[in-house]
Amino acid sequence: MQTRSALVIVATCLALTACASDDASVDSVAGATAAGFYDPSPESIPGRHGSVIRSQPLTGARAVPGARNHLTLYRSVDAHGAPVAVSGTLAVPEGTPPPGGWPLISWAPGTTGVADVCAPSRTEGSSPSAQEQARWVAEGYAIAKTDYQGLGTPGGHGYLIGDTEQRAMADLATAAREVDDSVGSRWVAMGHSQGGHAALFAAGAAAAWAPDSELLGAVALAPASHLGEQVRMAKWSVSNPLGSLGTGDVAVYLPLLVRGAQTVTDLDPARFLTDRANALLPMADSACTGELREQDNWGGLSPREVFTEDGDLSALLRVLDDNDPSGLRFTAPVLVLQGRSDRTVPLKATDAMVAEQQLHGQSVDYRKYDDVGHSDIVSASFADALAWVDSRFGITG
Repeated sequence: MQTRSALVIVATCLALTACASDDASVDSVAGATAAGFYDPSPESIPGRHGSVIRSQPLTGARAVPGARNHLTLYRSVDAHGAPVAVSGTLAVPEGTPPPGGWPLISWAPGTTGVADVCAPSRTEGSSPSAQEQARWVAEGYAIAKTDYQGLGTPGGHGYLIGDTEQRAMADLATAAREVDDSVGSRWVAMGHSQGGHAALFAAGAAAAWAPDSELLGAVALAPASHLGEQVRMAKWSVSNPLGSLGTGDVAVYLPLLVRGAQTVTDLDPARFLTDRANALLPMADSACTGELREQDNWGGLSPREVFTEDGDLSALLRVLDDNDPSGLRFTAPVLVLQGRSDRTVPLKATDAMVAEQQLHGQSVDYRKYDDVGHSDIVSASFADALAWVDSRFGITG
């Protein structure tokens, strides 16, 4: 058993004071001058998954206060079994680590897009923010935050493809020890929205994928689920005159879902998209979600402007159904945290997902929060998440 004071005697006071901002360093990492970091030579990519290709210090606005920060490029394996490079960041508390090394959270972020410029390590404000991560660092946790496969790096982002998401998380948990040997081998998977989806898949497969890194549990905040059903309903509203369902977020996320599905199957979107929507599809390759939400982009499309009435969605729906987390079998305990006022990941969807998981005997602790929306769940549930994660590591107050 570890005590809270032993973990944070130095980290707490340092993490509560913001590091000095170094905008020049941020620009050199995130801007055009850093393109080479995210695009390694082909001969450098093959190797053991979870090993490091290269790493460098990270400073400025993207650095977590009170921590040693690293921008990291590491090896993983894509859906077709080919080696790929994945980028991510690592924040390690200052001070002396506890016996066994700093406990690690491998964090999977929410949706930013599928274009390389949308990679969380290049994007300020992607969840959790540096200040939110600093709360975990102040409690004595190292935070490894993946960009996912093909986001920032070549290869195409497998958006909401569960197996490649969990590989990115598990491989970064392994790579973290190579980047900084004060990081321990025990870890918890955690993520929000898309990242919650990833954390659930980690709970099912990461222990087998990375057996040298001990997975203790997974925390899924507002995890994406039932995407197939949501797409079916949006398509149904095209031909049903009584259907009042607007595509809303489904329209914004549809080009991302298409691009994600195309990383695992041969998918022709012209078989179900209107000419207008198909013409807008390439926007996903250069624009992040904020731009896709605009009224002159995907955010302004009605169902009839997205789907053809007789379109064949079967190939896309197969991928979405195959990657729904509801039927997963877990090898580690799971905590699901959901806001009741969430309009992006509906409460009913998460209720249904957890009910199915628990029906099949899965170890799922489910907690809901009144008057909490999609983005606010990260901060609103922090105390509960911390207590749950502490218990996994045997840390006492």
